[in-house]
Amino acid sequence: MGLWQNLAVSYDNNADALMSRYPLSTTTISNNQDSIAVIVIDDKGNFIKAEKIEKTKKDKEGNYVVASEQICIPVTEESMGRSSNVSPHPVFDQYDYLKGDGKKYDEYIRTLKDFAESSFATEQVKAIYQYAKKQTIASDLSGMKLKGKQNVVFKVVISGNPQKTVWENQTFFNAWHQYYLSKKAEQSLDYITGTIQQTATSHPKKISNAAANAKLISDNDTKNYTFRGKFNNSLEALSIGYETSQKAHQFLRYLINEQGYYCGEQVILSFTISSMKKTLPSPLDDTKSIYQHQRLKESSTKTERDRSISLLAETGFDYTDALNKTLASLGYGNALEQHAKTAVVALDAATTGRLSITFYRELNQKDYLEKIADWHSGCRWGQRFWDKENKKYVPYIGAPSVDKIIEAVYGKPRGGQDESYTKIKKAARERLLRCIFDGAFLPKDYVVAAVRRASNPLAITTKNGKFDSNGFEQIVSTACALVRKDYQQRQKEDYKLSIEHNRDDRDYLYGRLLGAADKLEEYVLRKEGKDRITTAAIRHMQAFSQHPFRTWETIHNCLIPYIQKVKGNFAYKEIEEIKKLFVSGDFEKDMPLNGSYLLGYYHERAYINDSVKAFNSKKQSTNFNKEEDNYDRQ
Repeated sequence: MGLWQNLAVSYDNNADALMSRYPLSTTTISNNQDSIAVIVIDDKGNFIKAEKIEKTKKDKEGNYVVASEQICIPVTEESMGRSSNVSPHPVFDQYDYLKGDGKKYDEYIRTLKDFAESSFATEQVKAIYQYAKKQTIASDLSGMKLKGKQNVVFKVVISGNPQKTVWENQTFFNAWHQYYLSKKAEQSLDYITGTIQQTATSHPKKISNAAANAKLISDNDTKNYTFRGKFNNSLEALSIGYETSQKAHQFLRYLINEQGYYCGEQVILSFTISSMKKTLPSPLDDTKSIYQHQRLKESSTKTERDRSISLLAETGFDYTDALNKTLASLGYGNALEQHAKTAVVALDAATTGRLSITFYRELNQKDYLEKIADWHSGCRWGQRFWDKENKKYVPYIGAPSVDKIIEAVYGKPRGGQDESYTKIKKAARERLLRCIFDGAFLPKDYVVAAVRRASNPLAITTKNGKFDSNGFEQIVSTACALVRKDYQQRQKEDYKLSIEHNRDDRDYLYGRLLGAADKLEEYVLRKEGKDRITTAAIRHMQAFSQHPFRTWETIHNCLIPYIQKVKGNFAYKEIEEIKKLFVSGDFEKDMPLNGSYLLGYYHERAYINDSVKAFNSKKQSTNFNKEEDNYDRQ
């Protein structure tokens, strides 16, 4: 089946759970843009009081002071798609439609009257009509000084019959949907289910909050060439049943709200077809996030293992292996779950009125989990996360998130609404989805761009223009992950995650030299209490990547004062040993380095850190006499 069939079937299979928040023939309003007026009446339609749902508000830390509130309201096809035309919602609407005069009010009260006098009407609807026809709403709400487009809703107090508010009453929404169906006379073949249904003449918008006015299905263009030339009307090209359209769109709304990842108007999600279970890991997250997310889903409380995550990570905890085991437990233990269908969807608004499906893949849950696991295994490298509780960076092994890859390739947005960056980011997300689910090779331009950015550390700055060492570390780690994945795919060569002492290719060795030089100077600067963080290796890294032989002489000359202070230092010894590993004639070649030099750079720095840490730990445990410490953490 295709996406539309899967969405409609999924709604049917979960109708009981969805009807309360995503009833058919409805849309939602919120207090995100403005406050909402609430009129409280009794069961006879008499005014009691007016209340207000205040507009959302956040404090300086971004926490809600006034929470966002979503309210379902009944709609017709025409009112759902209205722009400048007069087309009222049947019960709740904007103040302009309810205030008691003009064409908008006349159409509103006529629509409400028809519903209230039908056999489908509830006591609440009848009370609202009795009140609205009095035309006192403007005077009753005069103290609020409402604007024309502010929304107005009703509460109905029925004596001896306590009920939820009108917009939380499932019976009310069922009544409206059945009434509206009874008014739709035209029937046709529903191309999605193959059944005869009342025809949908217009389809919902407000599917995604980021692209509220965009529709996925539209046939209202009668002036151009949408269907003209081959068909007399749009239904000859395609007809979709009203109920099927409503079910598919409402389930899609649910997925976007509960599981969607936004970037501008784009939203990406994955789901198990016919299920509301949120067991699928997101394809966009990094390894650590997926692992911890899945672990916490298994238990409502944190396990001892979860509490010791930071400790495990201190030793370079490999989240990838742990993730593979966790994902395996999701789908491999149950044969039915293995074959459950899953879907990956990307939606984007090409214009303000048109939403499109830009990526769609349908596969078994077992295949989905295997592709996620393969991606994180092939793209893993040393990473770091910020431990808020202990206020420090903690290392671990895993794959970077899709957004971190994009940042390593393109940098960060320029701030504010950087529309050009958003456009680039959306396209990049889709390209990387094809790498994850289609097995496509990593785009070579991404690998090259990430290596170039990592090779230009002085361009990686904080907001105040200073060198961002933490940002540099993140970009180097991400670039290394991409280089390693690229070598696996294109050259069938697998670089290890730790230093390779026997590897003698020129690029890798030059990277190790740069890493040792960086650690040597960093150690001396720290020992002397100097806060400068841009070593000679960092300052000359860009030139080094293009002309390593020539630039190494410059870097080495900068190191001479430091070498004299700590001759015999572990990093110095590494420099001397690495030089001996070059194949004869390779060291003198001055051609640009490929991406593997970053792997050598990263490996050498990590190797020196680990060696020093191990030495200091051994020295402490054996109670050595204090001597000159050439092995302090570098």
